[in-house]
Amino acid sequence: MNSQGNPRRWPPPPEMEQDVSQDRERFRKCLDYMREHAAGETEGVYGPDSMTWMIYREPVILLGGLRAILLQIAHPAVASGVSQNSNFRNDLLGRARRTYTAMYQLKFGGLREATGAAKRIHSLHSRVYGSIADGAGPYRANDPSLLRWVHATLIDTAMLIFDTFVRPLSIDEKRRFYQETLRAAAYFGILPEQMPPTLEDFYAWYDGELAGEQLRVGDTALELSGLLFNSPFTRGQVDEVLTAGLMPERWREAYRLPWGSRRQLAWKLLKSSMRRGINLTPPELRSVTAWHQAQMRLALARGERPTLMSRALNTIDSFVDVPFSIRPVAPKAPADKD
Repeated sequence: MNSQGNPRRWPPPPEMEQDVSQDRERFRKCLDYMREHAAGETEGVYGPDSMTWMIYREPVILLGGLRAILLQIAHPAVASGVSQNSNFRNDLLGRARRTYTAMYQLKFGGLREATGAAKRIHSLHSRVYGSIADGAGPYRANDPSLLRWVHATLIDTAMLIFDTFVRPLSIDEKRRFYQETLRAAAYFGILPEQMPPTLEDFYAWYDGELAGEQLRVGDTALELSGLLFNSPFTRGQVDEVLTAGLMPERWREAYRLPWGSRRQLAWKLLKSSMRRGINLTPPELRSVTAWHQAQMRLALARGERPTLMSRALNTIDSFVDVPFSIRPVAPKAPADKD
């Protein structure tokens, strides 16, 4: 919801203290689950053979960001949380960069790095609370029902983007990926039993939410969507066409995204040209910097020589803030002390 932002004052009001205490205890259990099910200290939460690494190594996944945010803020409590507590209006690029850095630390970082990112996110969320804009009641960012909705939009969007622009995922691959997202849910503060147990159960619940009455695009969501499409970085028809093409019809109409015959033709051409370009580019050349840094970390741990590209990107990231990176990996493993 707000992995980096402008958190409200602390402590929360007295009526929320018990909920906050429960959030804290639940998060401790989540960290235990994440550590228990992680691939390894060096491999991180998922590891190189995971569906998560295969999907999130693709930079095109980031193109689903606007779609995911629009679906998230269709929940009035999420929209109020973003509007009232985030520096969304004044620092959209900075917020996006911090959010994506945290995401890549969780996906590709070592276990210590991923755990640290999870703790920072939980700490920031613990200071995000308030009242829903239409007076429907209070909210807090660490409410598991809100965390579950935000997490669900990321799961669905990641698979949709990969299907659309890289290649169709098989049902077995989607099931594997969904089971891995239970670990992702844990570092957001959601226990596995608070998520649907299978992919099929997930979509039965998720589609029901999209078709239900709890979600709605109110004034706050419309204001935020206007900011999203009119920033210096997303202004233009391409972003609107891309997002409109990826949105479910009901929500495309709710956000008033134009979808006439010209837009639909542009979407088809954009989709086919991007997919062709992606598939003509070798995976090693199109993978995000964070994936290369993870490969370098693994190679050093195994006593192997990292690839030239991994070393080059890692070196550049030592001097320049390379997009979609974690942080520079030490070129040599520290020597063991006697």
